[in-house]
Amino acid sequence: MGKGKNLNENIAEVIFDPEAKRILRMTFYHDDLRFRCRRCAVFCCKLGGPILTKSDMERAKLAGHRLEDFLETTVDPKFKRLPTMVGNLKNNKDGSCILLKSNPRRGVYECPIYDSRPARCRLYPFDFERVSPNSFTLKLIPSCNGLNAEDGEFVNETFITKRLLTPLLDLFG
Repeated sequence: MGKGKNLNENIAEVIFDPEAKRILRMTFYHDDLRFRCRRCAVFCCKLGGPILTKSDMERAKLAGHRLEDFLETTVDPKFKRLPTMVGNLKNNKDGSCILLKSNPRRGVYECPIYDSRPARCRLYPFDFERVSPNSFTLKLIPSCNGLNAEDGEFVNETFITKRLLTPLLDLFG
């Protein structure tokens, strides 16, 4: 998938074992997609605070953060079918995530909970559509500057297992 191609496409069909927390089979629709976060926050963090799972809250607490101070307890109706949801992070007046901080000296945005950030943040710019209890379609959120970065990692089975499986399992409950 080159830079000029439409990124509004499914990436892979994934069948997994949620109990064993492992992937059983993946069918890829593209073999040349790359990704590397640019820490630009152009779309991800400026689109508002993500939904939070019970696991997100526990991970933040273990890291010494109190997300309860930033929690909006209403959950977007499209996520109500996921029983692990506890709410959303609040937004700033401009609609961005309340935790987003600019670091003009370094020319990047920072998140004080980056290492323990919520599952939805760890997934971005990827999303999923649940097909069955043990499978999902991995999708792109195409408005990300890190997609098809020349220095990016290939989005393959290793990438999905290493970077996306844990946040996906957190969301599935």
